[in-house]
Amino acid sequence: MKLGRRDIIWIIPSAIAAGFFGWLGYRTVYIQFLKTGVAEPVWKDGPRVRVADAGELEQPWSFKYFEYPVRIGTAERKLQAVAFRLPRPVSGSLELDGAHFLALSRVCTHQGCTVNYVDNPELGAIAYNYRTDHPFLGCPCHFGAFEPLQGGRAVYGPPRFPLPRLRLEAQNGTIYATGHETPLRPIEQG
Repeated sequence: MKLGRRDIIWIIPSAIAAGFFGWLGYRTVYIQFLKTGVAEPVWKDGPRVRVADAGELEQPWSFKYFEYPVRIGTAERKLQAVAFRLPRPVSGSLELDGAHFLALSRVCTHQGCTVNYVDNPELGAIAYNYRTDHPFLGCPCHFGAFEPLQGGRAVYGPPRFPLPRLRLEAQNGTIYATGHETPLRPIEQG
C-alpha cells in the first residue's frame, strides 16, 4: 500500500488528536481517581509545641495556623501546619470533651507549595474545581484539594498523597503538637 500526500494530511492530524485525547483521558483518571488513601498514622516523636487553647477553636471549622519544628537529617526546619476543630472524629484526630481536633501539614505533597484554608465552599468550587459543603485545604500552585474530614486525603488535582498529620495531645485545656506522621511528604519520601 502506497501512501499519498492526501493520506498523510489526514493521518498526521488524526494521530495528534488521538494522542491528545488519550493524554486527556489519562489526566482525568489521574486527577480524580489515582489518590492514596489515609491509613492509621505512624507517629515520629517530636518536640512538644503549644498549638492553641481549646477555647480558641470553639466552633466546628475553627482553625489556627502554627509552625512545628521538624528535624530532617541534621537540619531543623519549621513546618507550616494548621489545626482544626472538626464536626466529627477522623483518623489521627484528638478528642477533647466531645470536640474533635486535627492538625495537618500545610506543605502540599505534590510540589511543596503552602496550602491554604478555603472556608468558602463556593469560592473553592470556582478556584479549585472541588465542590463540597464545608471548608477544605487548597493548594494555590496547581489547584489541588485536600479533605480534612478524610484525614487530609488528596481529593482533587495533581497531589496524589494525603497531607501528613501532626499528633495532638491535650493538657489542662491546651492542645499541643507532639510529633508528626511518617513519611513527612514531600520532605521525606516513602
